[in-house]
Order: sequence, then C-alpha cells, then structure tokens
Amino acid sequence: MELIDHIGVFHNHVPADLCRDLIESFELWSQKKYEIHKYSFNDGGKQFKGEGSMQRKDSQLFLETVDLPLSMKLNGYIGQCFEEYVGVYNGLTQDNDPVSSWTTKVQKTEAGGGYHKWHCEDGVFMYRDRVLTWMVYLNDIKPEQGGATEFLYQKKAIHPSEGTVVLWPAAYTHMHRGGFLVGDTPKYIATGWFLREPGNVTSKVLSEA
Repeated sequence: MELIDHIGVFHNHVPADLCRDLIESFELWSQKKYEIHKYSFNDGGKQFKGEGSMQRKDSQLFLETVDLPLSMKLNGYIGQCFEEYVGVYNGLTQDNDPVSSWTTKVQKTEAGGGYHKWHCEDGVFMYRDRVLTWMVYLNDIKPEQGGATEFLYQKKAIHPSEGTVVLWPAAYTHMHRGGFLVGDTPKYIATGWFLREPGNVTSKVLSEA
C-alpha cells in the first residue's frame, strides 16, 4: 500500500480478468436498460473557467441489484485493502462502532464527462454515516486523456490504472473531483463506502469470505 496523507493506493490489486468481467457486466445490463442511472448536466462555466462548456455523461449501476456474486467477489479484494488500511489507522475500528461496506456502484464516464465539482463523500445529511470511500479503476486511461482523481488539499492526482484500488476518508479533509476526460476511451470505475454501523455488528464487507 502506498500512503499519501491518509489516501491508501493499492496498485494493480484487483485482477485484470475481474475488472473486465465488471465492465462486461455493466455493458450487458446497460443494453438491457436495467437499473442504469444516467446523469447529464452543463456546468463547465462554473467548474472549469476557460475550458468552455462541458457535459457530464455518467452511467451508474448498483451491481448487487443485478449480479450479487460478482459484487461479492470484488468486495473480497476491497476487504483485503480495508484490513491493511486499518492496520495503519486502527482508530477507524478501535473502541468505535464497526464499519461495513455493502454497496458496489459501477460507473462509466464518457469523454467530456465526470464529476468536476470539488466535493466530499459525507457532505450530505443522508450520507453522514460514510466513513471511508473506496474506488477501483477498471481500465487504463492514457495520461494525456485526463480522467484522474484529484484531491484538493493534498494537491495529489491519481491516474486511472486497471485494478488499482484507492481508499480515502469520506470527510471534508479529502475534497476531490474527477478530472476532465478526453479521447475515445471511456473510464470505468467501481466505488462504494464503508459506513458506520450500530455497535452490535462487526466490521465487514459484502464478500464471499
């Protein structure tokens, strides 16, 4: 694990064949138009001054609603990363209510798309239980195509590399955004959150383990 100001980066942790399976599953269900959530808005003038107009063109699928075994398989790898991360930052679980991850969201971003607004993952009341964010890059994106995950206060950009897992705190200390994506290659990620749970459950992920 590479640590950058509480950002944990696990290079090439998820196998390439699993990344491809996740993309193929997303495209399959996208063609069936099942549980796909599409977003498009024009906010380029507010978020990237001088860059001109940009459209957000993201498609999102909550994987556990259509392919629970595949979601559990991925979360097995996320659980490995979580255990290593907590080995460094044991305050996440020590003497606190446990945290658990249950949701896997697969997202496809086309050229010109992405969420370019600086934001944190627990900034809305309904998401107040989010403690830790995880993300997996499912395909490689060439550096000249952009699409990096940019962290505001850390002044760090992490470029998409197939199978790389990134964990970071959900709080305001780790404001972030998706960089502008260009070219013909869409960006695929899987993402989710570790949530604070009542004290009568143990820390876990929805996995095969």
